[in-house]
Amino acid sequence: MKLETLNFQELKLTVLQIMKKIPFLLLALGLFVFACQNNKTTDPSNGSAPEVAPPSDLVPGTDGITTKIQVVDTITGKVYNAERPKAAISSAIGANPIIKEDPKKPEPLPLKPETPQQERIVRVLSSNYWVVQGLRRISDTESSRENPGAWFKFRPDGSYDYGHMQNKIGTGAWTIDGKAGTVHLDAPLLGDDREWKMQIAKSEDVMVWVGTDRYHTTNTTAKLINILFIPKNRKEIGIEW
Repeated sequence: MKLETLNFQELKLTVLQIMKKIPFLLLALGLFVFACQNNKTTDPSNGSAPEVAPPSDLVPGTDGITTKIQVVDTITGKVYNAERPKAAISSAIGANPIIKEDPKKPEPLPLKPETPQQERIVRVLSSNYWVVQGLRRISDTESSRENPGAWFKFRPDGSYDYGHMQNKIGTGAWTIDGKAGTVHLDAPLLGDDREWKMQIAKSEDVMVWVGTDRYHTTNTTAKLINILFIPKNRKEIGIEW
């Protein structure tokens, strides 16, 4: 994969002021080092991590939900066509939302952590609501304006709700790979499946997510904060713009 560098000078002053309070930049840079390693695609389930087939919902011509990109195979060096979700978080978020149900419904399974690392991930993710406070997507400034306020509510039974502000989008299934530090989201809408590499702050009230090769979303980084409720506006998550 190509190493892509975030140009943090493009961020608005207000976002920079928020980030000064929490070491978002350091977390994000650390995660991008991990994300840009030449790792094979893995299955983020509890236990082993075998290679998996390309996601079934990322196929050409998905009604504007995905876009075609060219990807370089890190092993063979060959270039091949792939599909990347157009939306940073969900196709239902934005000025022109697209809501198309995935015919394959998510099937939540109870999380069974087997290591202290897995136990911590499940405990932290299952606590309150995780809300996107800031998002950066390379060559997509609109995403940084649209996605703050997106939220996730994870449950130990393997289900999760997600939405944007007071709008709930749907209920899906989540699994983790404790060794890789990733969470996989099987969403109810086409194009909303995601895999994120996580870094959790010691305080356990802030996380940084970076997309992975599985959905070709390594160009996306999000900062999430833990709060007790679904936000109604940007001020409730510390954003003034």
